[in-house]
Amino acid sequence: MRNRSLNLPADLLTELPTTTPASSAVQNWLTHKYLLFTGEDRFEQFGRQAKITGKILNRQLVQQHHWQFDEANALYPDYHFLTQAMLATPTYLRLADPLYVRVKHNDPINQPSIHQLEDPHRWHHRLAAWQLALVDLPVGPLHVAFSRFTLDRLHRYLYQALATSSETTVADSPALMDQLHDYLQLVDPDTLRELPHNSRQVLRAIRRQPRVPQFQINVLVRLRQLNRVIRHRGRGITRLAYNWWFTKLPIKTRTILYESFLGRNFSDSPKAIYNYLEKNYPGRFHHVWVMNPGVSETPAGRPNTKVVKRFGWRYMYYLATAKFQVINMRQPKWFIKRPGTKFLATWHGTPLKHLVFDMDNVASANPLYKSIFYQQSRQWDYLVTANQFSVDVFEHAFMYPTDQMLPSGYLRNDILSAPDKDEQAQQIKRKLGIPLDKKIILYAPTWRDDDYYGVGDYKFTLKLDIDRLKRELGDEYVLVLRTHYFITEHLDTTGFGDFVYNESSYDDISELYLIADVLITDYSSVFFDYAILKRPILYFVYDYEKYGSVLRGFYLNMETDLPGPLLKTNDDVLAALHDLPAVTQQYAAAYQRFSQRFNAWEDGHASQRVVDTFFADELHH
Repeated sequence: MRNRSLNLPADLLTELPTTTPASSAVQNWLTHKYLLFTGEDRFEQFGRQAKITGKILNRQLVQQHHWQFDEANALYPDYHFLTQAMLATPTYLRLADPLYVRVKHNDPINQPSIHQLEDPHRWHHRLAAWQLALVDLPVGPLHVAFSRFTLDRLHRYLYQALATSSETTVADSPALMDQLHDYLQLVDPDTLRELPHNSRQVLRAIRRQPRVPQFQINVLVRLRQLNRVIRHRGRGITRLAYNWWFTKLPIKTRTILYESFLGRNFSDSPKAIYNYLEKNYPGRFHHVWVMNPGVSETPAGRPNTKVVKRFGWRYMYYLATAKFQVINMRQPKWFIKRPGTKFLATWHGTPLKHLVFDMDNVASANPLYKSIFYQQSRQWDYLVTANQFSVDVFEHAFMYPTDQMLPSGYLRNDILSAPDKDEQAQQIKRKLGIPLDKKIILYAPTWRDDDYYGVGDYKFTLKLDIDRLKRELGDEYVLVLRTHYFITEHLDTTGFGDFVYNESSYDDISELYLIADVLITDYSSVFFDYAILKRPILYFVYDYEKYGSVLRGFYLNMETDLPGPLLKTNDDVLAALHDLPAVTQQYAAAYQRFSQRFNAWEDGHASQRVVDTFFADELHH
């Protein structure tokens, strides 16, 4: 195999169009190097050559042999066409960098590509493509190479499908077993010896007779899973226990599993449900809280309450056996929704930025993000909503049915309407060590999902001028920081003395709302909740033009719908803080409209409404 220049004639290159933006790229592509395959080396590393894309074939050769593409095969490479071409010529070319244009499918649920479509017969199609090629391959090096290639794919991916139950499998499809048996008659028998022992034994058994006992398939799948755990030094063993054992155990009918922000906090609406049940129905339920190591506040030691480590043994046990799951984000994608269990998705905020199926591009997320989210949300029995606006958005953004939404208000916000909220605020300030005579500015910016190092690894730079805030307002105010959990670890607040309190890891943001006299935010949905208190809200949107047009977009018109001013510079922020009464008066009408639209359900009784619905059977029997 050698690299060579294509050396297209200069007069041909001059005929190429020069008016399109891609014309120079096309010319570079046409003069790029190609790969020359000669002799039997064209059969080596067959996997690198297994697609017809980029091959340069003589048109007369194709016509002479009457080769045609298999139009019935829409999913997999046309192996028959490819192998026949490789047989017919001792030399062929493949472009080193073939130009392949396709449409990007960002929504595998509503606008799937062919490969994203649900197809229970994928393995039928794949085996059919292999068989079509093998039938016409004479014994020889290419037959051996193609046999080795297909057996390797079978060994790698068919058993993966068996382990995940993601496709039709050998174990549950007699027709596929028959087809697999026929395929194995065509492969080079010596290549079977190259497979690992367990896989070799099963495939040899299928080669002899198509109906291999179920237990042999199960044993092979389990051994492969166990071997993976061993190779990863035990990582994943608890998940195997979840799949193999815990999901087969009886359901615990009065056990509730709670999780808030992936185990990072004892907070949010799951905490509100827990506190309400413990106060009004003490001893009625067994409570299990998912907590990561190092969480500052946990319910450990409270009556009828256990704390388990996320992904640990006890976590897997209770995830599988608890009748109720109360979670404010998403459950693991491998979670098994067992019959007789109930899942409550409390979610974690009124949507401001476009979500899931309303997003055109997800810069930092898994390419299968929308598909995974869709499958996860189908497991939710109920979804908590804070207002009618959220109901309308979740219906299209989550593709979630409205009759499974609970129009309740957010449970975590009940504290903001509590009769003793002022007394609670004083207690919280004492707990945090904040002087009681100081007013509090709460700064809660969002994370930017195009500002990241890699998938799921985000970066953040604080744009608020803290030095200037301290100089001009330090005698009257302190600053409490609350950033998104994605970027909490990237903040450095050293050097600001007793003016800055970094409470980004504080468990319950609702308690920070209670103590704050003014909120500074940007595109975070925190202002929906904070507005319940009727206190001033400032929007520091230094990157508003970029964020509104390039990133995820907004459901609201930020120029007209917000209950406070859009401030794009630190000068604007300081001016507003120096004259808050004027800001309050200027935005009084907008604030009232906003509250009527988004906080009409927030009356301090959301927890009661949700508990009465979700736990109705248990509470009324």
